[in-house]
Amino acid sequence: MAQININLSKIEYNADALRTLLENNDIHLTPVIKCIAGDSRIIETLIQSGFTHFAESRLENINEDFKGQCNYLLLRPTSKNRYTQLIKSVKMSMQTEIESIREINDIAKQLNQKHQIMLMIDWKDRREGVITYDVLNYIEEIIKMTHIQLIGIAFNFMCFKSSAPTEEDILKINQFVDAIEYNLGFRLKVVSGGNSSMIPQLMYNDLGRINELRIGEALFRGIDTTTNQSIPMLFQNAITVEAEILEIKPRLSDNNQCYLQAIVDIGYVDTDVNKIKPIKNDVSIVGASSDHLMINLNNQDYYKVGDIIEFAMEYEALSQVMYHNHMTKHYFKDNYIQSLNSMMVDSPLLINKKC
Repeated sequence: MAQININLSKIEYNADALRTLLENNDIHLTPVIKCIAGDSRIIETLIQSGFTHFAESRLENINEDFKGQCNYLLLRPTSKNRYTQLIKSVKMSMQTEIESIREINDIAKQLNQKHQIMLMIDWKDRREGVITYDVLNYIEEIIKMTHIQLIGIAFNFMCFKSSAPTEEDILKINQFVDAIEYNLGFRLKVVSGGNSSMIPQLMYNDLGRINELRIGEALFRGIDTTTNQSIPMLFQNAITVEAEILEIKPRLSDNNQCYLQAIVDIGYVDTDVNKIKPIKNDVSIVGASSDHLMINLNNQDYYKVGDIIEFAMEYEALSQVMYHNHMTKHYFKDNYIQSLNSMMVDSPLLINKKC
């Protein structure tokens, strides 16, 4: 039976290692947890590691059980009919539309409650955000609102377009921030400089005024998102999916070559089958249907019905499988990694400010 395997020890280690790396460069790490569908065991693990602020994209994933232990930044602007719920559920939200901010201010006033916002700037990702030439007008109006508190501004990379952040981006972002503060006489508390794709720049460059990064994919996958290669200091495959072999039969390929095929109990209803890969290199995916994945066993006859094949997942597959309501989740800890985690607490990982 297909199931999700969640190594809590790897997640804890990656979170602590990333936090140390960022803190050594005077940058705050905000874990982005939108890909885990509000999973309470993972969030609890991160809270126990000392994290109290998370970034999430869906209100339905906000877990009231953790109220008082942590707060949330809602990454995705919500629909108008949920503004009241937004203000009541999260301390802070990412916003891009001045009309929406006005309405949230009015509702917050009715509720006698202040709401914090981060203003997303469209830098070069082109997914969402305020156009740069409108930013001054936006901020000038926002700072006059009675029940909205502008905490800072944020930037995005590689969410829609594939352009990775560069050294030039860092320079121009710093110039942009300085210009805003000079023109408005308003100090931005937080400059959230991007996501996992900013880590390579952090390793080699001073990020200047950028004092926060929102990290999700590197945390849960241990991957450099600009190259899709492993980050050596992190564990990969903290979350995997496994499937059971239901059938093994000889089949003919498209070019009439005979091969040994296994069928496992996972398909494109369950995850993005184009974004998973067997962890063991001795087998490969041939194709998929809604409920099945066909595997080329490369004529290895030691596999049998009932055996398990485990798959690594890219971000799209990971997100889809974590939102699957009917797949069992198996949580576990690794004693060796737990010992590393304990060592990191006692003597934080030494990571140079710059390589």
